[in-house]
Formats: sequence, C-alpha cells, structure tokens
Amino acid sequence: MIQFRHIPIYRTLTFKVSIALIAFFILNGVLLVLWDQADILEQMEIEIQTAYRHTALEISEEIQNPESDIVNLSSFFDSLAMEYPGMELFLVAPDGEIKEHGSYVPSQIIKTHVPVDVIDSFIEADTGDYPIEIPIPTASDLDFVFSAATVGPEEAPEGYVLVTMVEGGEDVTVTWWEEYGPLLTRTVLFSLIIAGFAGILFWYFLTRRIDNVAHAVQKYRSGGSRFDLVEDNASDEIGHVAMHVKDMMERIDLMFNELGQKEKMRTELLASVSHELQTPLTVMQGNIETLVEHREKMSEADLSLKLGAVYSQVRHMSALIDDMFDVAILETGQMRINAEPFPMVELIEDVLESYSLLITQSQLTIERDFTDSLQTVNADPLRIRQVIRNLLSNAIKFSSPGGRIVIRTEVRSDDKLSFRIEDTGVGIAESELENIFESFYRSKQQLQKAVKGTGLGLHICQHILKLHNSGLEVQSTINVGSTFSFDLELYKEVVTI
Repeated sequence: MIQFRHIPIYRTLTFKVSIALIAFFILNGVLLVLWDQADILEQMEIEIQTAYRHTALEISEEIQNPESDIVNLSSFFDSLAMEYPGMELFLVAPDGEIKEHGSYVPSQIIKTHVPVDVIDSFIEADTGDYPIEIPIPTASDLDFVFSAATVGPEEAPEGYVLVTMVEGGEDVTVTWWEEYGPLLTRTVLFSLIIAGFAGILFWYFLTRRIDNVAHAVQKYRSGGSRFDLVEDNASDEIGHVAMHVKDMMERIDLMFNELGQKEKMRTELLASVSHELQTPLTVMQGNIETLVEHREKMSEADLSLKLGAVYSQVRHMSALIDDMFDVAILETGQMRINAEPFPMVELIEDVLESYSLLITQSQLTIERDFTDSLQTVNADPLRIRQVIRNLLSNAIKFSSPGGRIVIRTEVRSDDKLSFRIEDTGVGIAESELENIFESFYRSKQQLQKAVKGTGLGLHICQHILKLHNSGLEVQSTINVGSTFSFDLELYKEVVTI
C-alpha cells in the first residue's frame, strides 16, 4: 500500500507561486521605477535647460563689453561660477577647443574639445526641442543639458560661452550598484513582503485545503476513518472538489454496506436454498424408497398418493431453480421480453386453474372482477404469467383459512389495463414496504409465519414489469391484507385500408 509522504516545501505550489511572485514583482518594480525615473530625469532636464537657457548669453554679453575691466579671464570665470553653484563655465574656441573654464567646485579638464555642432543646434533651437545634451568636459562619461551663446557676431563668432548645468569633478562615473543598488534593494524587500503575504493567502485558501483533501483520500484508502470535510463549505472549485470527494466517500461506504448486506443475504440464501432443496429431496427419497421396496404391497390409491407427493416436490424444486436462474440473468442484464397480443383474462383463468387444488386445500375464496373478458394486452405472456403466479402464490401463502382473494382488471382511459390482486392475509409493515422488492429480502411477517421462500419472487416480478415499462405497486396493512397492482399496454389492432 502506498504510504502518504509529505511533499518537500520546494516542490509545493505555495513555494513555486511565491518564487514566481517574487521574480515578477522584482522585474516589474525595477522596470516601472526605471521607466518613471527616465521620465522624471527627462522632465527635470527640460525644466533646467528652459530656466537657464539665457545664462550663457548674459555671460557672453559681459565678455563682449569693451568697457569691462577684465585682466584675467580665468579669474573672471571663477568669480562668475560663485554666482552659479552647480554649474561649470567654459570658453570654447570656434573649433570646439576649450580655452578657459571655471566652477564653484574645483575640477579638471578631461576632454579638451566639445562638439560645436551640438552648441550650434542649441543656439538655433527653441524649447520644444529640449532636452539637448552635451558631453561634460570634466567627466569621462557623462552627458547633461547646457546653455550656450556666441562670443562676437553670430555670423562669424570668435568663440562660445558654454554653461553645463551639473557639478563637475575629475570623474563623476559611478558604478552600477551605486546607481541602482538602493533601488534594487528596496524593490527586492518590497517583493519579498508582497510575495510572502500572497504565499500565505495562497496556502490558506488553496494548498492547505487541497492537502486536507489529499490526506482524507489517503487515509480513506488505508482503511482509516476519513477526515471531516464538512468544514470546507466554500463555493469555489476546491470547495466543490472537497464536496464531491466527501460525497464519493459516502457513496463508496454505502456501496460497501450494500455489498455487505448482499453478501449476508447471499449467505442466508445459500442456507435457505440448501434447506429448501434438502426438504423436497428428503421427501422424494423417502417416497421413492417406499415405492421401490413396497410397490407390490401398495394399493393404487397409496401409489398415486406417493407419486403425487414426489411430483409436488419436483415442481417445488423446479420453481426454486427457475427463480435462481431468473436472478442470474437479471443481474447480468440478459433478460429479454417477447411482446405479443394475448387475452389477459384468459391468462389469469389459466393461472387460477393451475392453483385450484392449492386454493381448495387452503380453504380460500377467489373473487373475480373482470370488466371485460376480451381485454387484449401487448406483453410477454410467459413473463406476465410468471408475475401473476408469483403474486397469487404469495396471496395464498400469507392468507389464513377462510380468507378471500380478489382479482380485478380494469380498462383505463389512457389505453392501459390495470391488474389488481387483493388478499386478506397478514399484511406487511409500512417500514418494510420499500424493501420487499429487493433480492433475498423476507419480511418479518413471512419469518414469523414460517412461510418458505427465498425472497426473490417480488424482486423478479418488479424487474419483469420494468421491462414492460410498468411497475409493481403495493398497499398493505398489518393483519388486514395487501394489494399488489400493475398496468399493461392494451393491444391496438392496426387497420390498413
């Protein structure tokens, strides 16, 4: 038998979903933040470049003023840089070479030239073209927005004033971790918290409940009592699965109980059949021995009596074997009917004739109530005869001497013939009415009265009538009697013109 094993946590759905959520949130968080950061930086660059676009022009005008007392241009740039913290000022030759520069923070020129075409594009552009970036001369790898203006006439400039709007330095290059490490750390921590919370919810609402169902099924398979799944009354898919598993277990239990009862009934049937067969065999053996040993000394009357007893027991054994055979073909679904038109009243009278001696011996009165003697039905006459014989036999067996049996037929408005047989026997308890059609079932009244039988007759009758699209119905009262009835289709003759 397979033993239940706990699944390692790394193989559980909760773990896999948590890892997937962590990866999703990290990737999604990084991409979204970087996306937003790029938009924010671009918008910030536009605002800075727009706000300081005229800064270089103001400085170039001071340089072009002939009355300015400028002795040292480098000192002049350094003094201007004090007024513009966070910016660097450059004097650029027409070919892009840097002649002078100044900054609030001490810095060193790393790149001696800047692209003049970028400076010209800024001078000719409007704010709708921003941001326009230029490589920072004091950094190895950094571009940022700037302001620029010509020195001298624009047609033939003597140079350019370039103002970069970022603090300079020898090398402002930063590592990937320095730039994105804090952001990534916060994203990972946030993702772990969200994924952990989602994993707990996933475990509580999904994994735990599936695991509970799996434990219940495994414990049920091992023969133990199943878990109580009633608590999982959710209306979602897992709740439906748990409900169906619980229903399946209950149905299996019911089937096992029914099988147990069937097996018990089969055992009782075997004992009953053995007894039923032993009795006629014993009677037959005794009578045949008497006939063999003393036939010459017996009168014709005694001889007929002994042969009649043997014949009676043979018929009893034949009926018992027929019942067993019918049950066998019913359980395999091989019973078939051969429907044909026949007169119902004639069949009833034939059955009554075959039981006339037994009816006389039982001191019973038979009453007939046939509304029409020409009641033709479309059914299997052999099987319907079997049903009527069984019902009549039961009525005789369970009725006391002096009792009455009434047989009625009635044509109904829906083109059906109704058959009813009423007796004044011991009756059947109401609590047992729904069980009397089960195979091998014998009522308490039958056992108390010590009536012989296997409990197969009514079971066979019910199945025969189902094959005729009908059914056997019963009404009974203790110590008053029972009434059994069924309907059959009337035969309609097809008239051809």
